[in-house]
Amino acid sequence: MAGNKHTSNQSSKAEPTFEAIQVMVVDDDVICLSIVAGMLKTFKYQVVTVKSAEDALGILRSRSNFFHLIITDVHMPVMDGFELQNQVREEFNLPVVLMSVDDNESSMLRGLESGAAFYIVKPVSYYDVKDLWQYAVSPRKSKLATPIQRPLKVGAGSVAMVQGEKQKRRESKKKAEVKVNEDNEIEKGEATMLKKSKVVWTSALHNEFLEAIRKIGLERAVP
Repeated sequence: MAGNKHTSNQSSKAEPTFEAIQVMVVDDDVICLSIVAGMLKTFKYQVVTVKSAEDALGILRSRSNFFHLIITDVHMPVMDGFELQNQVREEFNLPVVLMSVDDNESSMLRGLESGAAFYIVKPVSYYDVKDLWQYAVSPRKSKLATPIQRPLKVGAGSVAMVQGEKQKRRESKKKAEVKVNEDNEIEKGEATMLKKSKVVWTSALHNEFLEAIRKIGLERAVP
């Protein structure tokens, strides 16, 4: 039995079951909240959306040992994402992923140094959320849960990793835009060539034109 259980655990690590991962997303921007939740659901994560840090803490306290991962925006009224992260860490020991429009080094360092599992620069993409399962823990089995893995020292390397991922996405988007522009230029060129194409008026065409006039009569020869 023990051998089978060990094999099952290895298989679970190799191919995580997203349906079993409960994620709370916190953001006062309802549009962003909906977009991020939709992306997570695409990968079969179980998602609960919350519009404020205060409500998030209330739900966490009432549903103990239910969530595996918290994703929160940094800039929120009353209690911001940094404060929520610290509170969640102290009360529930759950991993928190921060997301923000701030891509400056000081903001990233503040989040990572205070124990954030990861820092996502908005706008959030499918690439950002696909592998978030690796930061999740199993609160239902607290005695067996894998401790939250955090770097002992956060520095420029950690920030560079976040910035590097964002830069890759920007470059990919730029390449796609260049390709679209090139295709549009080709289509414009082809359209211009068609517009510039003119019928060469030859003697044969002129004779056919005169013959047609004779047949239908000059009065009826209208455009």
